[in-house]
Amino acid sequence: MKNYKMANKGKAFEEEVKMTNLQYRRKGVALIQKISTPWTVIRKGKQIVSAFPEGKSTVDFRGTVKPRIPVSFDCKETKDERGLPLANIADHQIDYIRAALEVGEISFILCYMVKLDKRYYISGEKVMYFWDRWQKNKGKRGFNFIPVDEMKEIRSKNGIILDYLEGIKDEYKEIANC
Repeated sequence: MKNYKMANKGKAFEEEVKMTNLQYRRKGVALIQKISTPWTVIRKGKQIVSAFPEGKSTVDFRGTVKPRIPVSFDCKETKDERGLPLANIADHQIDYIRAALEVGEISFILCYMVKLDKRYYISGEKVMYFWDRWQKNKGKRGFNFIPVDEMKEIRSKNGIILDYLEGIKDEYKEIANC
């Protein structure tokens, strides 16, 4: 039986990001949308008897930031005060982030630290660094998470609920004027 508590983990944070994306769109700064996972629905007549994902998704959100800069990111939530456990990131998401970075897309993770009640931006490059380090040191203590002090806290700013593009601006000067 499916654990619905786990299935809804991060939904409130994701809704916060969706509202932020709507604000970015209204201000003409970016068009970023939620990527839906395709589902196969099994019906018996009109009744739905089962549904399951067709395959693995990529990341939660994709879009474009002015001026024509592609972005993709995933939202993660953790109760671990040390940082983001790397086990919370699926292999196919790592593959996607790595490939996106290779073709010049800005790819990253937004992380909500539940116990701290803070939100953080983690660049794709940092994600890859810590992931690769973890893979080389499997089983060794201290290598299985991205430390909170390696993340950039993001907050409300300029009327934006969660101005996560502020986290990108330091790294990508071409969007610094958004």
